Amino acid sequence: MNSSLRKFASFSFLFITSIVFFSCGEKSNVLTEENKTLSYEVLDKVMHEEEQWVKVHAAEYKLQVGLSEGVYETFLEQLSLFEDQSPYRIGIWRVLAKSAPTENERQLYIDKIIGVFKDTEATDRIHAAETLAKLGVPVSSLAKATTDEILQGEKGSLWVYTLWASMQGQEKTNNPMLDALILGIREEIPRLQAAYALQMEGNIPEDKWESLATKALDEPGTSIAKVYLLTAAYYWAGPEHQKSDSYKIIEDLILALQQSDNKGDRMALALAIAHKGDWSHQSILLGFLHNDNPLGTEINAETSAANADVMATAAFSLLQMEQTTHQLSAIDWVIVLIYMVGMMVIGYVFSKKNKNEKDFLLGGGKMNPIAVGLSLFATLLSSLSYLSYPGEMIKYGPVIFSGVLAFPLIYYIVGWFLIPRFMKLKVTSAYEILEINLGVSIRLLATFFFLSLRFLWMGTIIFITVNTAIISIFGFEDTTSNILWISIILIGVTIIYTTMGGLKAVVFTDVIQSCVLLGGALLTIVLISIYFGSATSWIPTQWLDHWGEYKWGIDARERLSIGNAILMTLIWYVASSGSDQMSIQRFLATENIKTARKTFAVSLITSFVAQFLLGLVGLAVLAYFLDNPQFLATNESVSTQADILFPKFILVGLPVGISGLVAAGILAAAMSSLSSGLSATSSVISEDLIKRFSRKSKPKKVDQLKRIRTLSLFVGIFTLALSLLISRVEGNLYDVVVKVVNLFVSPLFVLFFMALFIPFATARGVFLGGLVSIGIAIAVAFFKFMDIEVLFITPASLFSGIAAGIIFSYIDHKFLGNQETMQKRSKKIIDQRK
Repeated sequence: MNSSLRKFASFSFLFITSIVFFSCGEKSNVLTEENKTLSYEVLDKVMHEEEQWVKVHAAEYKLQVGLSEGVYETFLEQLSLFEDQSPYRIGIWRVLAKSAPTENERQLYIDKIIGVFKDTEATDRIHAAETLAKLGVPVSSLAKATTDEILQGEKGSLWVYTLWASMQGQEKTNNPMLDALILGIREEIPRLQAAYALQMEGNIPEDKWESLATKALDEPGTSIAKVYLLTAAYYWAGPEHQKSDSYKIIEDLILALQQSDNKGDRMALALAIAHKGDWSHQSILLGFLHNDNPLGTEINAETSAANADVMATAAFSLLQMEQTTHQLSAIDWVIVLIYMVGMMVIGYVFSKKNKNEKDFLLGGGKMNPIAVGLSLFATLLSSLSYLSYPGEMIKYGPVIFSGVLAFPLIYYIVGWFLIPRFMKLKVTSAYEILEINLGVSIRLLATFFFLSLRFLWMGTIIFITVNTAIISIFGFEDTTSNILWISIILIGVTIIYTTMGGLKAVVFTDVIQSCVLLGGALLTIVLISIYFGSATSWIPTQWLDHWGEYKWGIDARERLSIGNAILMTLIWYVASSGSDQMSIQRFLATENIKTARKTFAVSLITSFVAQFLLGLVGLAVLAYFLDNPQFLATNESVSTQADILFPKFILVGLPVGISGLVAAGILAAAMSSLSSGLSATSSVISEDLIKRFSRKSKPKKVDQLKRIRTLSLFVGIFTLALSLLISRVEGNLYDVVVKVVNLFVSPLFVLFFMALFIPFATARGVFLGGLVSIGIAIAVAFFKFMDIEVLFITPASLFSGIAAGIIFSYIDHKFLGNQETMQKRSKKIIDQRK
């Protein structure tokens, strides 16, 4: 390492260390533990102690912030007491429908509400229509005749709520409630209700916002509808509208509601602040929460209930803001920016050291085995693993991690059966071995398999890193254009330092990224341990219900079992290490068999540590969100949100600075793998395609280096385009990784296994075996072939491919007379080289 790199590494270490040890500030948008606890207590107290609709509001608030405990049971008691009381029964059914443990029970209460909606004699039809809208029930299809009849009638309260309910289940490109308001609803109460519905639904075209704002400002100050017209306009003002004078007037009028003597005004203000996520007005909500300025001049049942309603609304608003408005601080952004720039600096420094193609592709062939081992680990354990392993642990439990028990056997198989055979022939591309033993056709098939594998792998890395992590952590809006630009920046930075620095830059940055990746996982565990007060209190003492039943044996029709996990891990590591150019490239970058084994050992040991840490991260994050369910999205659980809980914790659970550090860790894992993929795929395209089929004379060494750099650029662009298609694959994060990334792992190794270990293997037999293997992989991944679980894709495709290759080769050799076998070709080539 030269002096400039030493200085850069020293600076990076000191900077990161200072962030970890001296960053003690809190994010500005954090609710103190005292006020958070008070918010919980207020919601629970109001739900249990207040009467009827105040109780309903508190229960719904609890459900919206993930505090479902006790809600269903409380309202079952209310049902037994007040089922026949109109209109309160509608509120009871609404809460029970929202909190029902099963879909059948939810539908039971929805049917009751629909029954009231259809009943022309019912005194609470208006409440039923409002509730159906809030529950998202598509009345246009479930109660079409009733809906059509009401909408053809007078524009009163029932008409407004029915129109709102009729919008459910429809494509919401516009909001007919806005047109109804602008065209004129005469009575104040229906105008209020229409404005409330508009506020809840949104979908206001930008060119119509000014009309809504004018309508709100022109509404008489004495009108009870004015507040809800103002809040509807306030809710849905776009960035451009927020610069207008109308918006500023509306905002001032809404903030003035904190002094209102009307509970509805104060509740509307609290919800407006929560919707905007504006922590600068936290003091208003805290004042409501603590009841600093109570409603009414004297304490009685009515004023007590009104104040309780406002307090519950403030509690909900504070918890919802904390749940939805966390974002990275300026310090976090600085850390991420320094990291991205640092990677390009490293690429530039190493670009000065590459004199020829061998330097660029193999680092000169004499690289440090420990550094190369860390690089191999960082390559195999990409951001896919960094994000999917904790999610898999959260959703399905620790069964998948029992696969590490296969590591000693993996080391023995790869180190003593595969590495010696690779090192025996000094080649640049691993697939030269296939041509030596089986011919050009098998080398080209392997090249196709490898390029397909790595392009899909890199595309998946970009897609998952951007969609699961970056969008969540960095707070970008989840739009196609944002996803595209973020993906371009991610792959762009990687292309720059990879195409400049070659394998030396890849390995050096991989070492840094390995440390950041492991450090981020370790920091998460430490901080959650501090939160719970010990390093073991967050570890489950029993098998959780949502993990399902665990099994020991091997069963292709079971998603997970101990035996399946060990077998899948064994096959994946052996197949990847024994056929993937990215692995073999690193073995060939060392001096001899001994150092190559050391490289692989370092990779396995680091992978074991990383998987162990990421498994613990999954358990720690699971415990954190079970203890803080308010951070989960509405009507979601730790199981349904398993894949995004780790990225979410980075925002809600880490202090300033460390959030940026762990976010950089995720970027590190992604760029580490992308850089390796760019280097390896460019190497294969150059060695196995361009050099073979190019009719031009052999280019100069300088031209070769320029060509390989250009290839890396085009590989990156193609990968970016491919990443946009990955979103169509169904399944949780781990399933997507297995379906897409592991599709070609076993088929590729089938070719190497036949070329290395089956003496009578023929090119035609192996070619057919490879096709059978990929066919089985596709059938299992996307068509549930023979009910084989998708996680069993690697064993199923490997065994079927080897069996088919052996059978076809035997027939080709023994019965069709093909004497061009692996054994004969290998002996002939070796003799020629002597």
